[in-house]
Amino acid sequence: MLKKFKYIALPVVGFGLLALTSGATPADAGWKPSQNVEISTTCKAGCGPDRIARMLQKIWKSEKLVDADVIVHNKAGGGGGIQLGYIDAHRGDGHYLGIASASALSTYLTGRTKIGLHQMTPLVVMGQAYISTAVKGDSPYKDGKALLAQMKKDPKSVAVGTATSRGNSNHMAISLAALKYGIDPGALKFVIFQSGRIGRTNLLGGHVDAAQSSIGGFIKHHKKGKLRIVAVAAPERLGGAAKDIPTWRELGVDAVVANFRGVFGPKGLSADMISYWEGVLRKTVETKEWKGFAKKRMLAGKFLGHKEFVKFKDEKDAQMRVVLKALGLLKR
Repeated sequence: MLKKFKYIALPVVGFGLLALTSGATPADAGWKPSQNVEISTTCKAGCGPDRIARMLQKIWKSEKLVDADVIVHNKAGGGGGIQLGYIDAHRGDGHYLGIASASALSTYLTGRTKIGLHQMTPLVVMGQAYISTAVKGDSPYKDGKALLAQMKKDPKSVAVGTATSRGNSNHMAISLAALKYGIDPGALKFVIFQSGRIGRTNLLGGHVDAAQSSIGGFIKHHKKGKLRIVAVAAPERLGGAAKDIPTWRELGVDAVVANFRGVFGPKGLSADMISYWEGVLRKTVETKEWKGFAKKRMLAGKFLGHKEFVKFKDEKDAQMRVVLKALGLLKR
């Protein structure tokens, strides 16, 4: 019997040693996708979040970071509410992800939806797109101070185009600058467009006097002289193609607003699911392809993991409440 016992035990011990020496880690043994992964966006194909989603899809396949197939779904409408509702319907399921932006907070705070980022699982922030204010190249407003001075003189004389909803980062950036300059932002004239591209087209066509967008959406036209970016709501100059563009702070107006770009999942994700996606996304931002994309889109700021994202979300929430209250849009 003793020989038989030893004979049986040896393969078991050998298997254990093999597992320990084969490179297995707790992450390897944890959760991984077992079906298609879906990434949803708040807007139509070609918009900023859509480009990010499709870049993740491309990198995950080319770099073999995710074994499962990845599908991008455009859930446009409701200021992000449709996307949030869709993801909320899959609580506890790590196969459903969303591209996160500030609208996931503002849509909830303005009462447009009962669901917001507060009811989701923040995963990571991959970068921040600072919001800029632009006018036409031949506009009489040569800088941001001149634009604000006219707004203060006659708030309704300047039509400001913004996308995609009232209360989002684009809307809040110029509103915060106005508030800091002594202007009631609720008195300003805003024109809301369905996308930043539509807003930019209307600015180029002279249908609005100024427009708001992440700086990456304007920089090409700024360099060609078709548009003039008069200020960016960044803490300091961004450098590169934007090195000549002053910040609001340089103009004496303490306004810093960015539309963060990140990823979230539904409520109830397990620690293993959070760890898996945080690990994949950390590897993603280190790829050459992502770095080139981020540079082109002028995404700044450091990578934030799950715990940092939760803290960051609360800080953004507090800032938004101040501006939304001044705009008369705060409902929660």
